[in-house]
Amino acid sequence: MDAAIAESGAVVLTGSAGVGKSRLAHEFVGRSRYRIARWIAATQTGRSVPLGALAEFAADCGPDPLRRVQEIIEALTGDEVPMAVLVCVDDVHLLDEQSAAVISQLVKDRIAPVLMTVRDGHAVPDTIASLWGSARPPRIEIPALTAAEVTSLLEQVLDGPLESSSAQRFWSYTRGNALYLRQLIADEIAAGRLTQRYGVWVWDGAPRLSPLLVDLIGSSIGRLEDSVIDVLDVLAVCDPVEVPVLHSLLGTSGLEAAVTHGFVTVDPAAGLVHLTHPLFGEVRRDQAGTARLRHLRGRVADAIGALPSQSPVQLVRRGVLVMDADGSRDPELLRTAAEAALQLLDLDLAIELSGGAVQAGGGRAAQLTHALALGMAGGGSGCDDMLAALMATADDGELAQIALMRAAILTWNVGNPHAAEAVLDEVSDAAAACGLAPSCDALRASIWAQLGRPSEAVDLAATASSSNALQPLAAMFGCWAAVIGYGDLGRIDQLREAAARGYELALSAPEASQLRFSLGLMEMAGLRLVGALESLRAVAARLRGQSQDIDVSHAFTAMLMGLAELSCGHLVSAQRWFRESLARVVKFPDLSVSVCELSGLWLTTALAMSGDRLTAQQTYDKTLRTFDGEVVLWQSESRLAQAWLHSVNGSVSLATTFAIAAARAARKHGRTAHEVFCLQAATQFGSTNTADRLRELASTVQGPRVGAAYAHAKALRKADGPGLVAASNLYEEFGDRVAAVDAAAQAAVVLDRRGLHSASNAAASRARRLAAETGADTMTFRAMTCSAVLTRRQREVIALAASGLSNREIAARLVTSVRTVEGHLFRACQRTGTNTRDELIAWLQRAAPERL
Repeated sequence: MDAAIAESGAVVLTGSAGVGKSRLAHEFVGRSRYRIARWIAATQTGRSVPLGALAEFAADCGPDPLRRVQEIIEALTGDEVPMAVLVCVDDVHLLDEQSAAVISQLVKDRIAPVLMTVRDGHAVPDTIASLWGSARPPRIEIPALTAAEVTSLLEQVLDGPLESSSAQRFWSYTRGNALYLRQLIADEIAAGRLTQRYGVWVWDGAPRLSPLLVDLIGSSIGRLEDSVIDVLDVLAVCDPVEVPVLHSLLGTSGLEAAVTHGFVTVDPAAGLVHLTHPLFGEVRRDQAGTARLRHLRGRVADAIGALPSQSPVQLVRRGVLVMDADGSRDPELLRTAAEAALQLLDLDLAIELSGGAVQAGGGRAAQLTHALALGMAGGGSGCDDMLAALMATADDGELAQIALMRAAILTWNVGNPHAAEAVLDEVSDAAAACGLAPSCDALRASIWAQLGRPSEAVDLAATASSSNALQPLAAMFGCWAAVIGYGDLGRIDQLREAAARGYELALSAPEASQLRFSLGLMEMAGLRLVGALESLRAVAARLRGQSQDIDVSHAFTAMLMGLAELSCGHLVSAQRWFRESLARVVKFPDLSVSVCELSGLWLTTALAMSGDRLTAQQTYDKTLRTFDGEVVLWQSESRLAQAWLHSVNGSVSLATTFAIAAARAARKHGRTAHEVFCLQAATQFGSTNTADRLRELASTVQGPRVGAAYAHAKALRKADGPGLVAASNLYEEFGDRVAAVDAAAQAAVVLDRRGLHSASNAAASRARRLAAETGADTMTFRAMTCSAVLTRRQREVIALAASGLSNREIAARLVTSVRTVEGHLFRACQRTGTNTRDELIAWLQRAAPERL
């Protein structure tokens, strides 16, 4: 900018209000090479006063009007040589004509360099406009902050990560306007709506604007003509709104003027009108008055209802408008709007709309929708009571339909699949009589999948899916059963086929649409087991892109993104996604366990793999659920999280025990892909007894994981260093880079013990490279640095001592005697040249400096 001013004599900063033109000009003035700088702030009130902007420089002017311009120039520049005094004019579009003439003269005669700021959409005085043709000063457009820049700025201000949807909302409300952003974040922190949870900052609720922010925004709105105010008020109750709806309510002139003034934008492709800043809507809701807004809501709802067809989003918007509008409420509209909200996973809104339908006299249909909404939101027991009462007064056809809904909620929301089967058994005759038997079978197949009966589940799901009488919701549950079952069995091709049928169903059947996210979770779990990690990441990204702007959807899809990153060994980004999921889902304490507790288990695993012992333990304690018992769907995940937690706490032998126990439990249920996954973890912890079973599983389980795990186990049992390096390569090829770290670290130890130091160093370098890329700091990786001095058991005992356990507690943890523990510590001191327990712990920390 300095060079541009020197070359042309002037520079113009342009941009919309609040983007930072004045701030940038102030920064330039403060850092410029000019010894003297004059700051001139033009104002709306000064515009009507001749020389109003230059009043302080015109105070000593003589009576001769012909000399006045020259006198003011002399007052501005003093005795300095030409182009030595910088003149900065803020909001040059607000200059009066005489002040504008002075500034124009400075530029044309190159008396002083001039920096000007101009607000977009505002005309400048004619004498200034003439410069554009003669002097042609460079114009620098100051854009609003991008979404990424807003996030970066806020994270610097907050000194911590900002949850993704919160960052997007800050950008959406301010559209990158720095002035609005600064005031909004100050207001939201002061109001306690921007808080830190699980290590990330989260913004809850809608902003309630402070008087200062209302004044900032309202000052620009208050001068508008009534037709533009009418447009803003429609958008204040419904943003965005369809162009035909706005035209039917207000005509076209107001919209055109609102676009010209920069208050709204039109998306021609979507046919929608948006506020350029949602804060404009907040201000109008504050100023317009309750009666006017209630009347407008009713008119907008009627206009949307007059459209030829309505999407789920439009149905929800109509329902919301009617709930707070003049006149009576249509119960059927509210019920269908609630069903649309369920499709969009907006559970709170579905409960509100369906409750309104019940209150408006919607009868049994409204009660059923309300019960379903309560069940999906986690109010399982209350929902089951409502459905049981409805079943008691239902005829045979309705009885089976309600039983299906009740059994689905008992299975997937309450977590009581045996009660669900009892409900299906109770209505089996009624279901057969009304053609709902295949639908009941499809749901029963999903129950069997949850209970760990994969072969039976996929067979029953296949039988049910062959029926033409299958209802869409039940068909989706059948797809769930098949995806879970084939995933458990490690049959990747059939898993993908079943998942594809489910996604296709979600597109064609609106009532099953919301279930595609859970389908995606189950598909990802199966893909992870077999090692199809690129496909897994693609599923997560696709579903994240389809998520709605609501908390439950953000929480669920953040969990999916975290699982994808964890599976591929991107431990830092995995932790952030799981933290975001937990920070959002904490608002729904009654929600089904899946999101909160799975995110907690996987965050525990990621932290343990990263060596963060304390945070891993705290996370596990806070989100504890063992998933033990007859429901085995997530049992392996739970036990492996505990295994990794024991490992990072120093109990590698106990970690191995947990992983082996998890593998045996999976084998008992015929969940062969889970067995592979658990045996691989045991091998990473150092078990040499997994190769034989992995060789057997390699003949039945598809995907690259089982082959890599078998190669790993076989090489570790034989102490085959090159074989361990090869296994590490296999893991890295399909994407499990944490396992690649551990196999390479084990190779380095084996090769070093055999005196093959060059090969050992190469394997160690590989392990360190992968660890740096992934953020992994596993006990196996740490052991690589001190294995030549200490035995595995000695390292384990020292690590447990470092975690704060006494010798007696260590003995209990390792199921051995206190004397044995003391012996390990004594011999370790001899080997390391240390004399005390504390010195020994310090030695190990120096040998493995990453966190102990």
